[in-house]
Amino acid sequence: MFGLALVAGAAFLAQGVFGEGVHLLNCRSFGDASIPIRTYVSIVAYCANDADCSNISYNIPDNHACIMSSTTAYETFHQWEGSSQSCTFADTGVTFSWNIPANAQSLPDYSSVGTASNGFKTFAGFKDDNHNGANYNYHSCTRKYYYI
Repeated sequence: MFGLALVAGAAFLAQGVFGEGVHLLNCRSFGDASIPIRTYVSIVAYCANDADCSNISYNIPDNHACIMSSTTAYETFHQWEGSSQSCTFADTGVTFSWNIPANAQSLPDYSSVGTASNGFKTFAGFKDDNHNGANYNYHSCTRKYYYI
């Protein structure tokens, strides 16, 4: 049990230390419930400085975000788990691919969820803690998974 906690703690500490990172985020448009139409967006975000993706004052540039879904249906987000998935960043043509286990959201925070690749590098993936992270295009984002 101690070994598992140590591994999870190391994954948490590693976040933001290894340089670049890729985060899977669910984002809600800014504002309160009185806004008649809100949007819910799921994005794959690339951060050259991984710590930026966890910083609530950081705004993810459009060219560092790959949109997986966008809807006005209340609290409806992309299903990250249970199948092989990928997203291609329009400005670079780089495709990021992953396969998160179907049960990943039931795992403890910072648990390994496998690996991902951009064709140049293999990234280690972890379940994030669902806290607020960076912002995207007038949306506040919660962190679902990250790859370093």
